Amino acid sequence: MERFLRYSLEKQRGIRLIFLNDEGVMKQVNAQVLALDASQVRFACLRPKGEWTLPLERILSADYRRGDEAQD
Repeated sequence: MERFLRYSLEKQRGIRLIFLNDEGVMKQVNAQVLALDASQVRFACLRPKGEWTLPLERILSADYRRGDEAQD
């Protein structure tokens, strides 16, 4: 999972994130990672538009966004 977070941060590309929100509900978004450290990730997404910061333990999965095969 960290590999995808770093990919998004370094290449400024969108990825698919699945995470638990504040209410404990699972959410899936297309997001671009803006900052990453040992305990949290900050990301932006278009829908819903905004920026969020989450503890890494709330990120359940990360993957390439549909259509992205990491060719560059």
